[in-house]
Amino acid sequence: MRAHRSRLCHFVIDVDDLDRGVAFWSAALGATEEPLREASRHIYRRLTLPDSEIRILLQHTNDPKTSKERMHLDLETDDVEAEVRRLEALGAVRWDHQQERGFDFWVMRDPWGNEFCVLQTNFPDLLSKRDPW
Repeated sequence: MRAHRSRLCHFVIDVDDLDRGVAFWSAALGATEEPLREASRHIYRRLTLPDSEIRILLQHTNDPKTSKERMHLDLETDDVEAEVRRLEALGAVRWDHQQERGFDFWVMRDPWGNEFCVLQTNFPDLLSKRDPW
């Protein structure tokens, strides 16, 4: 496995109303909305926290809440396949390869079945500060 970097970049929260989600989470966290590509704004909104390099990504869904899990982590990497293999070695499993919405990423499950995503670099300057695995 080649050396690569990865870091936590988003904490994702599912909402059924993006405007209401931005209003609530901005007020709750003292966050500000960060611009996204117009093609993504009907699905995603991103918030910048005043004291953290991790972003809050609000994701629109009409799926009803059917279990406890409503939030998940996004890990960014400069080599998605290498990072997925590293996480599999730790006990995670590939669950769903997403290639919609203008992104290409893997939804993974940790050893307890919790979902998280491995995606391409979003914040190259922050990622470059991480030590390679």
